[in-house]
Amino acid sequence: MEIQLSGMCGNSPKNKLAEDLAVALITGDTKTLGHLLTADAVVELIGSERYPLSAVLQGSASVPELTALKIEHAISHGKIAAVSGNWVTRGGIHYAFSDHYSFATTKGTEVAAASSYRIRLP
Repeated sequence: MEIQLSGMCGNSPKNKLAEDLAVALITGDTKTLGHLLTADAVVELIGSERYPLSAVLQGSASVPELTALKIEHAISHGKIAAVSGNWVTRGGIHYAFSDHYSFATTKGTEVAAASSYRIRLP
C-alpha cells in the first residue's frame, strides 16, 4: 500500500500525532490506536455511531484492504486537530475523509475524542 503524508508535520508534534492517528484509524493499526487514544476515548463515525476504544480496537481488523492513502492536511491548535485526505480500496473504490480530534490535554500526547467523516466518492 502506498501512503502519502501531508508534509505539514515538520515542527509540530501535534500535527504528526493527528496524522498518525488518521492513518491508524483508516488502516486498522490497533497497536498505534492503543498508544494514541486515551483509555476512555470515543470515536464517532458521523452519521453512524459512537464507539469506545475497545470497540474501535476490535473493529479495526475489518477495514477493507487499501491500495493508496493520501493525507492532504494535518493541522492542530490548542486541544484540537483536523486531518483530511482520501484513500482507495483494492476494488478501486474511492473515499474522502475528514477527521476532527480533541486532545486529552493541551500538550497533545493522546486523543480523547475523534469525529470521523467518511464519504464514498462516485
